Amino acid sequence: MAIFTDNLGLSENIRIVESKRVYSGDVCVRLDTLLYNQKIISEEVVEHSASVGVIPIINEDEVFLVLQYRHAIGKTLLEIPAGKIERGETPKQAAVREMAEEIGHSGQVFPFIQLYLAPGYDTELMYVFVARDLQSKQAIPDENERITVQKLKISEAFEKAMTGEIVDSKTVASILAYWARFHISK
Repeated sequence: MAIFTDNLGLSENIRIVESKRVYSGDVCVRLDTLLYNQKIISEEVVEHSASVGVIPIINEDEVFLVLQYRHAIGKTLLEIPAGKIERGETPKQAAVREMAEEIGHSGQVFPFIQLYLAPGYDTELMYVFVARDLQSKQAIPDENERITVQKLKISEAFEKAMTGEIVDSKTVASILAYWARFHISK
């Protein structure tokens, strides 16, 4: 997996004049003052640790997704299992842990894609894995998570992503990429 790093000269006329952290917690917020084309611009940036998402595949034609309440928007969304990478974990270890916590399964995980979730204001990079050969185990959700596991046909997940029934961006991108890689030619 690779992230496109050549900025094509688009950052050549940008200079950071000042960068000030204005909030520190699980996420940090900084205010950057930039000089761009002789104009001063302020940018708010959320510094967020990297995260993982998992596409857990069952029998080649089904997927586990989770219904999860998201307080920031006051809605329950249908999503791939996901979470942040804890200190000292590799992305693969975090994917295995998140899958166990959220859907109560273990399995073989394989790197699939990487996504910046909101690069206009946030630094979070998500590593998405595909999981196969799933084995059931006891789910141990985080105490702040309210999750219900759903099993869907991959074709149904694809349709929900295409029709806007799934609105979580990481899930839409992951399902569409999975469909394009493994189902379009069928």
